[in-house]
Amino acid sequence: MPSTTEQYDAIVTVWKSGQYDDAIAQMLKLHETSPTFALAAAALAAWNQKIGKPDDAIKYAEKYCELAPDDSFGFSILSSYYISVGLHNEAEDAQMKARNLRIAAQLKSHGDNE
Repeated sequence: MPSTTEQYDAIVTVWKSGQYDDAIAQMLKLHETSPTFALAAAALAAWNQKIGKPDDAIKYAEKYCELAPDDSFGFSILSSYYISVGLHNEAEDAQMKARNLRIAAQLKSHGDNE
């Protein structure tokens, strides 16, 4: 049986071939069978945003941030999705979380260099 990463890669190939509905259905199944695999949630967020389903994009972006709480980029993306539907307070909160994570990473990096 292929690994989770191999399954993910195969589904991304389906997406890239233009079979969007099929790719999303397959990624949903992967997300259900491997609920802690953060890349599946990230793909579902991005793909749903691309096909014009912002509520689903937000749902999966929030899930990604839950699974990858130290990824500042994930919170930045979540912020942009919130803005796209007019959730400005939530967008500000997500952007602040992203900023705090970047600062923490910089401080840690600086501390490691001493």
